[in-house]
Amino acid sequence: MEGLAIFIGQSINGIIIALTIITLAGFGYVIYGINKIQLKIDEKHKRNRSTEFTPGGILKNPDAYTWEEILGYKEDFNKIQLVYGIFEQFVPVFPLLGILGTVAGLIQQMGDIGKMSEAISLSMSTTFWGLIAAILLRVLDAVFVSKTVNGMDLFFDTFEQNYNMARDKFFQGGETDSK
Repeated sequence: MEGLAIFIGQSINGIIIALTIITLAGFGYVIYGINKIQLKIDEKHKRNRSTEFTPGGILKNPDAYTWEEILGYKEDFNKIQLVYGIFEQFVPVFPLLGILGTVAGLIQQMGDIGKMSEAISLSMSTTFWGLIAAILLRVLDAVFVSKTVNGMDLFFDTFEQNYNMARDKFFQGGETDSK
């Protein structure tokens, strides 16, 4: 029984370490992907920035994004956001794995009270590492990953609002000119 408790505790610690590395890699992929989209948008934005003026003195196309281009970027972003959602759901699993290791280790050692302190020590390590992983990943998510995802989401929302306002203004202007 003692060997099984040690095996369970060490296995769960290994799973926690592996999932932590996988989650960190997933978060890195999300940040990299969003930064890549932002660079594409910024590069396109710089090329489209016009210094030409209309006869009335209005700057031509200061922010020339087409709806189709933004939809392409939004599609790429949605794929990255899907990946982010998956890895974000890993974070609450870490404390649960830790508690599972603790409970499994304690159940295995209930018959031998003399060896209980050794079992508690190993079992509590799973809870400790599960909590440490969850806390670190939650902070990383809050400070970097979700901030990056939310910023990009805000960009697309703002673009869509501006596009809709410009479209509505164009159609209202077009109707009044024809009357």
